[in-house]
Amino acid sequence: MRYTLAVITFFLVFWFETSSSQGWIEYANLTDRFSINFPSEPKIEEITYLSEFDATYPARIYSVSENDAFYSVTVVDFTDAQEIHASMEKTEAATSSATWINDQRAAVARAATEFRNRGGEVTHDAWSHIDRVEGHQLQITNTDSSRTYAAMYMNGDASRVYILEATVAPRSIPPGQFQQSLGFLDLSGDRIRYQLSANGCTIRPE
Repeated sequence: MRYTLAVITFFLVFWFETSSSQGWIEYANLTDRFSINFPSEPKIEEITYLSEFDATYPARIYSVSENDAFYSVTVVDFTDAQEIHASMEKTEAATSSATWINDQRAAVARAATEFRNRGGEVTHDAWSHIDRVEGHQLQITNTDSSRTYAAMYMNGDASRVYILEATVAPRSIPPGQFQQSLGFLDLSGDRIRYQLSANGCTIRPE
């Protein structure tokens, strides 16, 4: 009997997730070199992003609001990081020639801190990766009992950090069809599944 109930529960959950994800699209963007599943075509907003080392970078927010849920991918472009830092007024203590590199390396930690500072109860806070691009994941129960699922990944190959957010109503199923679907694209639009070098660095496959 216990086995039968487990099987029924599995198929009910599978049916619900499949039904709720009908109509979702695989969205691909060659400018920012990523793909992800959205419930519909996202709105795109051009913004600027203040980094850990107080540099201002161009960024875009790709977002969809649907029913009681909000999904977004914020992409911060570090392509011109060296030039941006060279043009900044800095104190003598902040003039290291490696600051523009460290700014990118700090991007994941900064994005995670920004989510924690919003408030709410953090129930999951851990290292993560997608296609061996390292990052971090957070799950937060907000003061209104909604749930925020956040993730951030720094892809040095594309010189971009990808910040994912899905906020769903209380007791909603986790938005796995969004959170786990992020892919990184090459200039031709093909998905890249990276490899790891002997010292743990992410490298392109040959």
